[in-house]
Amino acid sequence: MRHHRGMIAAALAVLVAGASVAAPTRAVPARAAPVVARPAPVAAATPAVAPTAPQPAALPDTPDIRALRRAFRFGFAPYEMLRTRQAQSARVAAAGMGTGINALIPRLALADAGSREVTTPNNDTLYGSAWLDLSQGPVIFTIPPLGRYHSAALMGITSDVAAVLGTRTVGAAGGRYAIVGPNFAGELPRGVELVRSPSNDAWLLVRVVVNGPDDLAAAADGLTRYTLSATAGETPLDLAVPARPDGRAFITTVNAAIARSGDERLQARARGFADMGIGTAWEQLSPALQQLWTDSLPALVAELKDGLSSGETVNGWAYPPPHMALYGEDDDLRSAVALGGLAALPRVEAVYLSARRDGAGQPLTGAKSWRLKIPPGLPVGAFWSLTMYQQEADGRLFFVPNPLDRFAVGDRSRHLRPDRDGSIELFIQAGKPSGERVVNWLPAPSGRFVLLFRAYLPGSGLLDGSVRLPPVTEGEMIP
Repeated sequence: MRHHRGMIAAALAVLVAGASVAAPTRAVPARAAPVVARPAPVAAATPAVAPTAPQPAALPDTPDIRALRRAFRFGFAPYEMLRTRQAQSARVAAAGMGTGINALIPRLALADAGSREVTTPNNDTLYGSAWLDLSQGPVIFTIPPLGRYHSAALMGITSDVAAVLGTRTVGAAGGRYAIVGPNFAGELPRGVELVRSPSNDAWLLVRVVVNGPDDLAAAADGLTRYTLSATAGETPLDLAVPARPDGRAFITTVNAAIARSGDERLQARARGFADMGIGTAWEQLSPALQQLWTDSLPALVAELKDGLSSGETVNGWAYPPPHMALYGEDDDLRSAVALGGLAALPRVEAVYLSARRDGAGQPLTGAKSWRLKIPPGLPVGAFWSLTMYQQEADGRLFFVPNPLDRFAVGDRSRHLRPDRDGSIELFIQAGKPSGERVVNWLPAPSGRFVLLFRAYLPGSGLLDGSVRLPPVTEGEMIP
């Protein structure tokens, strides 16, 4: 049996995630308590598309474009999954640590303005990320006992969530699991619970909540107690998966994702897009179809930018549809979330509400000052947070640099000052307010922005719509 250590040394986390973490003092894998330092400043990575890039022209409404759009939206999430896989693997390889596949890579510091690995990062949890190759055998995954919110989401190559293992499903006791591919029929070790991935390539993303700055070291220690070991090797994937694909890169990557998946249902669906080149080598496509893909891709991506606003909108807040992260054949939603919120959780685990406009329909922009009153007693079983994002030209969302390094506020933010009734009035603007109101300030960029409200382990009121957030409203600028 070939084993991968459950956690690569904390020094590797520095190389993979840009965190500044002291190495464990003892060479005991997965159990050594880390010494966690404040993250060093990290230069922001170059956005996938420069913010000043011109917007592509709208595509004509023709039968060919409609067919191409359907094929693109079918393939975009698998493309983004392999792109993210390649980015992590490349950083691990650059550190001289192999491919990083079937190994759980920890980030032992909270995401900050330099975090550009995944769109819509959160500032609430530490992450552990493992890209799995199940084509040659299972991986054994162990969750330690944890007295805090935690979850491990298993996603197939289409980004659909196959399982969430954590507080909601296993409680505080932890557990031991065998994650297998779609066609696995072998024997498993005793004492493990089978979890089946819909595809051979899968992403396991662990979240461990941090309850304030003083809790970071304890949360990091909990994260390092997860273990992951592979029972066999991996199938090499030699692909160039750029952030801005041309037609060749897109078709080649999507075809590889489908062929490697072992998912018969996905492969059957792919055959429905054969007329647009899905399933056919790029070199075998007609010159006209090659040109159509290459010319249309920028506009097809641009069409997905407001995808997080899909679903019901109330008071300016977009509420996710019931099948968030469980997309089935809804390629429109799947592709939009792949651009604006890859690795989103199902609603039963977390509800994501996004706002791009206030209650009156005005776009949210740092040129104005805004107010949001969070009501007391929200039905949330774990925690809630409100995160500020600026949107890049390609539609991806990242944190806003600011003098307080404050990217989100929530029910664990000790600096917040509630009103007498327990509600919390937040001041949202680009400039830092003077005086006491700075404690309830959420910094905004100078231009347009997106607010994302997360509620982990939401109660029935948030799930059935009987509890709604109040609208964002315009207020006077606070000097």
